[in-house]
Amino acid sequence: MSKPDDVAKEVIDQAAADKAAADKAVADKAAADQAATDKAAADKAATDKAAADQAAADKDVADKAAADQAAADKAAADKAASDKVLADLTAERDTFKTERDTLAGERDTLKTERDTLKTERDALKAEVDRLEKLTGKAAKPPAAGGGGDKKLTADEWLAEELKKGK
Repeated sequence: MSKPDDVAKEVIDQAAADKAAADKAVADKAAADQAATDKAAADKAATDKAAADQAAADKDVADKAAADQAAADKAAADKAASDKVLADLTAERDTFKTERDTLAGERDTLKTERDTLKTERDALKAEVDRLEKLTGKAAKPPAAGGGGDKKLTADEWLAEELKKGK
């Protein structure tokens, strides 16, 4: 071959080699860019998954805190309700005790009055017996239907009976 043909062939071979090298460099650059893009996408996916996991964990914590707060609020409401029921029952019990004590006091007062009236009755019976012995007849006070046609008070009747007995 001739020299110029050799040179031309070398130039063509060199151009082909340069083109192959340039094509390889472009392919390597494209592969590197694709690898970088794939790595960035994988890193973003990992970051998004970590964020989603953290959000889920935060939601679980918030849900548990809300459930705990709801349980605490329910327990507080139940305690307040039972405290109110207890206070109402205690107040009602105290009212009944006061009423019972008042009735016991009234009962004791009535017993005392009854005993006083029995004592007065016994004294009046004794007086009637004494007068019957003085007059020799059974005298009936006006309250027992005695006293004749006149409407006398017990004191007036007693005064008349005493006059009769003298």
